[in-house]
Amino acid sequence: MSKTITTTSGGKAPVRIAFEIVPESTLPPDTAVVLDEVDGLITARIGKRHITPELRAELEDLHRTVTQQERWVQTSPELDPTRLERPAEGLGIAHVAWERVAAEVLPTGVLAAPLERDRMLVWLLHEDHASAQLCAEVSEYGRRIGGDGLWEQRWPG
Repeated sequence: MSKTITTTSGGKAPVRIAFEIVPESTLPPDTAVVLDEVDGLITARIGKRHITPELRAELEDLHRTVTQQERWVQTSPELDPTRLERPAEGLGIAHVAWERVAAEVLPTGVLAAPLERDRMLVWLLHEDHASAQLCAEVSEYGRRIGGDGLWEQRWPG
């Protein structure tokens, strides 16, 4: 269970990102992942053959760090609750993606590693723990979320 954290400025708690493994029958046909977003929470429902429980847990922990440090913040989905359902507009504000890599690219025992720079966040995922389809679909969401500014990076200046 996640803790409620208040920002140093006294604002509301950072957004929580949850990853759930679900039966594929609960997703649209031929879909690996569906993202649901409300103010303060984004949930990725992932078909069980597309991710391992170990990678799911590691990703949730790593994403918690990114949001608690407020390096990435959600713009208000309340103004446009169906914004994730539309295709990317191609604004190119930031690059957010998931990429599968060979095990030897990651340290021993590590299943995911973030690479973050100004206007970029790429997650390197152990290829035995995430499907190519999942990474492609999440990267497409990334083109919408980061690329179109639905989430903003607060990279130190």
